[in-house]
Amino acid sequence: MRFCRIAISMMFLALHARADDPLSAYVDNQVLQSLRAGAVLKSGLVHSGSLMLIPSVTSAASISADVKGLDPSVGAELLQIIPGDGPALDSPAGVLSLYNALHAVSTMKGVTYYSVTRGKEMVLFLQSYVIPSPDKPSSPLPDPVFTELPRDHDLFTLQEDTSFGRNTYAEHVWVLPDHLYLKSENLTAITFLLVPIVTPHNLVSHVVVVPAGRDLLFYGVSCLRSGFPLGDMNSRTQSLENRLVALAGWLKTRMAAITASAGGGP
Repeated sequence: MRFCRIAISMMFLALHARADDPLSAYVDNQVLQSLRAGAVLKSGLVHSGSLMLIPSVTSAASISADVKGLDPSVGAELLQIIPGDGPALDSPAGVLSLYNALHAVSTMKGVTYYSVTRGKEMVLFLQSYVIPSPDKPSSPLPDPVFTELPRDHDLFTLQEDTSFGRNTYAEHVWVLPDHLYLKSENLTAITFLLVPIVTPHNLVSHVVVVPAGRDLLFYGVSCLRSGFPLGDMNSRTQSLENRLVALAGWLKTRMAAITASAGGGP
């Protein structure tokens, strides 16, 4: 409990270090102006795996090292501000609500995205739920709900999506001094026509969320490593970008749920 108070206090100091905009501590002014104007910034990963859009949060170096260590075949980044109209998300209650939102795995079922290969909006996740362990993929558990912030939390999930099929994932969520951070990686091989194209631990996503008043700075990077020919790399990159767009949209929906539960106002 003491760690949670320290973490939240440090988050407040970081967020309010600059009076002009609490997010100027994390992105440069020109980028911030674009984000505040509603821009959604996207970038495909270069071959070295270097990240171009990651904000200056305390986990940036470890995320960058993790992505470079994977040496991905293809990947994409996304950075945007998700505006809110509800209670302050950088308050203790707001941070806890966001932490629970990141664990609302079942609400991802039915989320849609734009499929590049099919040229239309489609359902991304046909199934999505928490499981007790990787060897029990058909035993759904309720989404975890926390009344106090832990330092971190591990969970296993099953997701069936229209691109990668039915797979289990390991997820880890951290409460860090200046942000919340989620990492997800596949535990089962992703196959195409029964041929494994992505082996376990080689489809990895990192999500960073920085609460700033009612708003949320969202950063995501999704990448995969495969020894299988992937075809048109531009379309593969766009597909990963669109998955990140869908994830940000899902989190925006979760923010709306936070607003509704708070009575629709600050």
